[in-house]
Amino acid sequence: MNRRAKPIAIWIGAIGSIALVTAAGNALGLNPSTIGFAYLIVVLLISVWGGLLAGTVSSVLATLCYNFFFFPPLYTFTIENPANWFALVAFLVASVTVNRLVVAARVQAEKAEQRRTELETLYALSVDLFTATNRVGALGEAAGRALQLLGAGAGGLVLFDGSPFRQNVIAWSGDKPDEIEDLIAGVGRHKEPLEFPSPLGRDVYMPLIVGGKTTGALVARGTDASRQALESAARLVALAVERERFIEENAHVQALRESEALKTSLLRAISHDLTTPITAITIRTESIRRRAGADDELREDAGAIAEETARLRRRIDNLLSMARLEAGKAKPRREPTPPADLFRATRENLPIVFSARPITVHVEPDCPDANVDPSLALEILVNLVENAHRVSPAAAPIELVARKHPLDASKVRIEILDHGPGLPPGAVDADGNVATETTDVAQRGLGLEIARSLAAANGGSIGLAPRPGGGTIARIDLPAALLPEEGSS
Repeated sequence: MNRRAKPIAIWIGAIGSIALVTAAGNALGLNPSTIGFAYLIVVLLISVWGGLLAGTVSSVLATLCYNFFFFPPLYTFTIENPANWFALVAFLVASVTVNRLVVAARVQAEKAEQRRTELETLYALSVDLFTATNRVGALGEAAGRALQLLGAGAGGLVLFDGSPFRQNVIAWSGDKPDEIEDLIAGVGRHKEPLEFPSPLGRDVYMPLIVGGKTTGALVARGTDASRQALESAARLVALAVERERFIEENAHVQALRESEALKTSLLRAISHDLTTPITAITIRTESIRRRAGADDELREDAGAIAEETARLRRRIDNLLSMARLEAGKAKPRREPTPPADLFRATRENLPIVFSARPITVHVEPDCPDANVDPSLALEILVNLVENAHRVSPAAAPIELVARKHPLDASKVRIEILDHGPGLPPGAVDADGNVATETTDVAQRGLGLEIARSLAAANGGSIGLAPRPGGGTIARIDLPAALLPEEGSS
């Protein structure tokens, strides 16, 4: 039965029932007491079926019929016996009271049934959300089923991507007018639910809040569920979203830990497997050099082998240091270190490079000391100078310059300038600079990658820029060891 036909049927049934009882009472000659009970039963049934208004009207109609057909003088509304007045009033009061009690009981029963349905829905939602797989789509499906069970004609789950204005629709059913996005954004900004009538009925927008942070909104359009049920559903969905994010972040952290452990183990294995043959090569090379005697060509070849072997050993040591730093098993020990001392140590560690070509060193007078781990800073310089030596033509000079950073007084800038082939086309931005993170590892070389990692561990960075006239400038920006101002305690 549709909504329009039901009220008509209720009124027809109510009037017809009163008329039927009246006709049956007249035909059977029932006394007033019996017919009064019959009227009361009819009023009770009409109240259960039709509600408060139909029951009240039926009570008045039954009272009128009771008076008109069964209290003398019959077929008039006049009452001769005063006792009948009390009987008639008592019947009216009893019928109206019974009507209201029946309606109140039915309303309470409907509310209890609604609460039961809502509790079952919330329980099913909690099971769906917390047994779902760790994908956000499962959350949307569970939220959609919950909204359907809560009587929502449309709506869905929307999550925020860092801002209420960046909305990610996880699940949605029904129409989604443009103004809904603004309403959801308002809920996210103010962290307060919205509720108002709409063409679908009652629309409710619930924020998803965990730990004071709004992660999204649950939208129920055309719902007849209670506010408490919707708030409980929103809290469950918010906790489930937070749980899924925690699972994803935990899996990511665990993967990073496993990756770091695997990398460290791999580097240790490589170091162990390569150290023995490198040591053997070094011993053999020294033996060949001693036996070369007057053979200059053989002695030169032996020296080149020794140089490359030393560079390989240094690369392996650098890789192990980088792995320990990235794994958190070692920390830089910073101290004020003059750039001139770093340049001097670089010369001592690369005697063959410094003897093979002219290398100039310049430290500007106002250059502050660097606040770095000296051993790590030395490895940065050694790797970059080796790179510059490798790519530069024979006998081409290399320049080492240290100065105060031109834009940041809290940093020291060290530059290695070579006359090599320069940077590949397209590797330089509009300002003429290129960061090492944006270039290919194969083009940078392992030495530059190690230098970048060691610089980051010291709180610095490395960048590349084209050198005017040809070549490349490798720039190392390191924290400066700033001295306290005079007069300060």
